[in-house]
This record gives sequence, structure tokens and C-alpha cells, in this order.
Amino acid sequence: MKHLLLLFLFLLAVPDMSAQQDHDATIIAYRGLRFACGDSVTPVLRIKNVGSQSMGTCVVETWKNGLVVNSFNWLLDVPALTNEERQPAMPILAATDGDMLEFHIISVNGVPDEDSTGNVSSFTVGMTPTSCELQTVEVEVLTDAQPGETAWAIRDELGQVLAQGGPYANASSTETQWLSLPANVCFGLELTDAGGDGITGGHLIVRCNGSEVIQIEGSTFTHEAYEGLHSGTVLGVSEVQSQLSLQLFPVPAHDQVEVRWSAPLSPDQLHVVDAAGRTVLEMGLAGSAHQTSLDLHELVPGFYTVLLRSQNGVVVEQLLVN
Repeated sequence: MKHLLLLFLFLLAVPDMSAQQDHDATIIAYRGLRFACGDSVTPVLRIKNVGSQSMGTCVVETWKNGLVVNSFNWLLDVPALTNEERQPAMPILAATDGDMLEFHIISVNGVPDEDSTGNVSSFTVGMTPTSCELQTVEVEVLTDAQPGETAWAIRDELGQVLAQGGPYANASSTETQWLSLPANVCFGLELTDAGGDGITGGHLIVRCNGSEVIQIEGSTFTHEAYEGLHSGTVLGVSEVQSQLSLQLFPVPAHDQVEVRWSAPLSPDQLHVVDAAGRTVLEMGLAGSAHQTSLDLHELVPGFYTVLLRSQNGVVVEQLLVN
């Protein structure tokens, strides 16, 4: 009985290490580009407040190749509540292929972080991004037998999602999406499989002007694949050719717009893409007599991109719906 009493008193004296700490944060994920855009990287972290107190400040150290290069005192305009996640951008960092970057959470609210779990994240700067001379690209996904496991996202250098696709509903099907990206910008393409077995027999392809610039075979990864992309400065095949080959009337348009193109173009597909890169209208053009009409009743007012796809590439024109 005496031994049981001593054990009970000992357990009371030992702190419960599993109890929630007051000042504690953890790194959920790295969201910035994983390659140098030019000669630098803007690190972006997904950080969660797991402490019982609201998080108003958080100090994060950045290390490069084993040496501390900066200490960032992140001041939150609105404190993060318990279990709330935020996504700060760290100071821009000079980096090249092969550099090892580490991020260490040092303190929360001026107090040394009270639980080291999840305090460190690292990655190796890699790959020169694939370049596309255009802003307009096509993303094609061939799904496998579990399409609901497959998803992709394109993020900018601040970790914001500009376009995404999936999870999908149809097995062994080809899903396409046209995107109009900001000009002369670097992006990260993430392809994920929730089942952890890749996309058996499937793939993801990014096309620029009809040519494959990124191809990820489903058998080459398990949970995630990542590629870099750098956009060009023109929307379509060429700005001059676009003006000569494709015309919209009237612009601005309201209920309907006439689409006309010159004889050498011979497009087989037409897509209308909104500002978020989503295809909102599409139709086949085989046998069309160099023009067609589009019903715009279902479109909300705003800017759109009309794309004509042919064997020679893609020609685009801007459309304003009022």
C-alpha cells in the first residue's frame, strides 16, 4: 500500500507532457516555391497555433546550408486563435539549386516555444522551372481507377492557389482545363494522390502552344509530384497573329457574341475561360464555316479569354461581358 501511495505522489509531481502548452506553434507545410525564381526564393510557411493562448507574434529563423541567415519576427495583425492556421511569407532569400533551407520556430508571443514538435521544416532548392512563352496553358489529367484520390494545384510565389483541379469523378477519363496565367511569373505545380499509390496508368500533362512542357507519369510518384513553371508575356500564339486570325463581335458583349476566324486557322475546339482559369464554355468546331455564335446568358459580367485550339497551336482573344 505504501508503494502505491508513493507512486501516486510521484505521478502528481511529474508534469503531463501531453498537456496543451500556452505558447506553442507548429509548421504544417511549406507553401512557397521549391525552386529559385531568378536567383531568389520567397519562403512561405503554413503555421498553426497549437497553444492555449492566442498567437500575436512568432519568431522564425531561416537557415541556409547549416547557417542562420535571418530571424523573422512575424507580427500578426489579428492574433491567431488556438488551432487556427496562417500562412506568412518570410524575407526573400538568395538561393540556387542544391541549397538546403531550414525553418525553425523559436518563440511565440515572446516566450520560447514550449513544445518542439513540428518546429522545424526543411527542403532542398531544386529544378529550373520549365518555361512557356505564353500565358495560356492547357492542363490534361488522365485519371486512374480511383479518380477521387487525384488532385492538382498551381501556386504562385506567395503560396496562393491560382488554379486547381480534382478530385475527379470518372475513372480512366481525360480531364482538361485551360488556364490564363499572369505574365512573366513563376509557379509551382503540385500533383497529389490521397491514396499514396500514384495514378496507375494515368498522367498529368501541361501544354504550351500545343507542345508538352510538363509531363508527370502516374507511376513516377506515390503521394505527391512537383514541377516548376514560368509563364511568358503573351496570351496566345502571337499577339499579331491573334488579332489577324480571331475576331469577336460585339465587344463588350451581353447576351451573345460572334466568333470569327480566318481560313488558315481551322480550329477544332473553342473554350471560354474565366479569370480563375476555369472553362465556362466549350464546343467543337469541326466543319464550322469560319465563325460561330456563343450564348452568354449563363456568364456573369467580367473578363474572359476565348481560346481556339488547332493543330498549329492556340489562338486567344479577350472577351468582356457586361
